[in-house]
Amino acid sequence: MSCKTFIAAACLALTPVPALAAAQEIPDIAQAMLDVAYESNDPAEIAAVAKAVKAVFPDYADAIAAQSDAKLHALAPPEEAPAPPEPDAGLLAMRPWDGKISASGLISSGNSENVAIGVGIDAARDAGAFTHNIEAYFDLGESNGVTNQKRWGGAYQLDYNFGARTYAFGRMSYDKDEFSGFDYRLFGGAGLGHYFVKSEPFSWKVEGGPGYRYSPLAMSDLVEKEFAAYAATEIDWLIRDGVKFEQDVNVTWTSPTTTIESVSALTTQLWGDISTGLSFEYRYETDPPFGRENTDTIAKASLIYGF
Repeated sequence: MSCKTFIAAACLALTPVPALAAAQEIPDIAQAMLDVAYESNDPAEIAAVAKAVKAVFPDYADAIAAQSDAKLHALAPPEEAPAPPEPDAGLLAMRPWDGKISASGLISSGNSENVAIGVGIDAARDAGAFTHNIEAYFDLGESNGVTNQKRWGGAYQLDYNFGARTYAFGRMSYDKDEFSGFDYRLFGGAGLGHYFVKSEPFSWKVEGGPGYRYSPLAMSDLVEKEFAAYAATEIDWLIRDGVKFEQDVNVTWTSPTTTIESVSALTTQLWGDISTGLSFEYRYETDPPFGRENTDTIAKASLIYGF
């Protein structure tokens, strides 16, 4: 309590009090001391003076409390409006996508040996317990007016998260490479995944399950229609602010052949949402179509836009 407040309370203590108040009209000396406290605009001082005045004039306690409470309410900051309720988070809930779009120059070896260009997209969106994941790519190369690389495809995966680390997934992918010996490859499968490490600087997950792969052979009536087993692992490591390393490996097994794909990538932020990237892709087919090589490699230098 300030010195001024203490003196006011002492003066009030020496003031004679009528036995009964004729009406709830605060006595002039009490009102004067309240007015001095109000001028300070200090809630603590107003509350202290009001308490002292009510102790000296108990017959006017209700009127003093009503007046001082009204002043304190006027001094209180306005309450923030409650946040609007979030929309229902379900399978089709609309929320922003997080991902990247890249434009690349690449050098290939194996079934295609050339310099080519490529574009790609990799994005994900959370919708409550669900996570939508999409990937798409297109690579094209020509030499002396002749196309010597044409490869494109995409994948969609829907995850259902049981908790912070474990999820179930359903996956579909389509890949077409005119120089692989297959017209195209279509895969569908489902399974479980788990994050063994999940943090901002480092994460590691493994997933796998059964599936089915449909692979028509090029220039042939033969079609490989096989039960498949799919497994994948993904590592994301933020080495330091603006520098990130990624390692993805996936394996698709069928009785005729097994496909192994590995992508190693290093991304460096230039400014804002723009980054540069270097990556190396390795693909191995245990039993490729006749006349095709087992191994393909692609080295890429990319300009990346993150969103």
